[in-house]
Amino acid sequence: METPDILHPIKKELLSPKYYFQSLIEQARFCGLLSDRDLSVIQTDLLLILAEQTDKWNRGESSSIPIEKAQDIMTSILFVIGIQLKSYQTPEQAVDMLKSESLKKLFESGLKFVQRKMAVSRQFQKKILSHLLNTPNVYYRSTIADGINGFFKLYRPQFAAHEIHITADYPILAGRPEVDGIEFIEHYLRCIEAENAFCICFKPQDIHHLLSGLTRDYYSVPLNIFEPVLLSALGLVMRCRSPKNLNLNEDDISALYRQFIFQSEKEIQDCLKKAFLSLNREMDISRSSRRYTLLCFSKLAATIKNAVLMKTLDKVFLIPAYPEREPQITFSYGDRMNDRKYQKLVERISQIDNSKEKITLILNEVSSLADLLDILSDTELYAEDFKLLINMLPLPVFTMLLSQYPNDDFLDRENEQLLFMALQERKQQLSIKEKQQIEQALNAFQHEEM
Repeated sequence: METPDILHPIKKELLSPKYYFQSLIEQARFCGLLSDRDLSVIQTDLLLILAEQTDKWNRGESSSIPIEKAQDIMTSILFVIGIQLKSYQTPEQAVDMLKSESLKKLFESGLKFVQRKMAVSRQFQKKILSHLLNTPNVYYRSTIADGINGFFKLYRPQFAAHEIHITADYPILAGRPEVDGIEFIEHYLRCIEAENAFCICFKPQDIHHLLSGLTRDYYSVPLNIFEPVLLSALGLVMRCRSPKNLNLNEDDISALYRQFIFQSEKEIQDCLKKAFLSLNREMDISRSSRRYTLLCFSKLAATIKNAVLMKTLDKVFLIPAYPEREPQITFSYGDRMNDRKYQKLVERISQIDNSKEKITLILNEVSSLADLLDILSDTELYAEDFKLLINMLPLPVFTMLLSQYPNDDFLDRENEQLLFMALQERKQQLSIKEKQQIEQALNAFQHEEM
């Protein structure tokens, strides 16, 4: 039987990080630490603070205020007082302060506390930016620099201390902080600092190759960089290889699969921790990164366990890719036919009713991709015409057209929509080998300017 804690009757785990003041009042009432009179005084003081804050918001010009704005200001007041109450050593001490200090004084102290947190967070951001990982991922710098700057520019703790203003598009491994206002930014920056400090232990080019193993356009995807870098380093340690180059191979992935397949999440977590201890001895990881990583092992173990079950471990422990080493295919649009010859061809096509004759004429007369694209746009072709044409094209030319129409976004013209549908229909009928060839070619194409 659990022994009750007489000195600390309020259970901290029941207090909401996001709505601390409200949850503290609720638990204090449940534990008998606040009387009805205490609660009445608190409610009255809150209304007085609200009246004073709305007057400041109106600049004394009017006594009326939209209901939504009044609710917003009250949420801000509760947030500010909650920050002050969190600063006390125990929840019980916070309740004592609620009973002995005026709520207005707690609110004013909370506002000063928020200002201090803002100043500290600004300096923390500058420290991170001075040693920021060099990566082409657009979400990394844009969030840590521009996004956080946007928060400080828009943040108004006097009336909206709980607002965040920014979306924080770059995802951290620990997950989105479940707090508001300056507490969100404070928590987010601590996580970013820990992740960034770990990642800069490795060469940016090695991280680039590692992430290219996940997707070639990782630079435009809001993905977490820390997780694959950490797991690659840990995987190499478990394979008794140097973690510095982040260069796992297929044999490593197969060996890791055999290692994890019969392990529980707890056993996988223990393996990760053991590997991390070895990694720390070899790389002298920062204290903040060590603490942060230890908090993430449970999540990482669950990710690995799921990947083993789904047989997608190579999507978790990445094998680097080297796009710069792959052959580059350069396609020339070719010389266009002169305007007179082109116009005559368009007229001849329009006079033919039979699809096969029409497509045969196009393939016999058109010798450049530029002219082919123009013909497909300028002539009246039907769904069966496009289907026949696409199926008759050599695979390289078919691939060229696929690269021109990767999706149906912004395809307003009917001809373009019919062409896209015909391309997708043939693509679905390709063999696995043909699909692989096309995928490789699409990654390598470099189109000349028309």
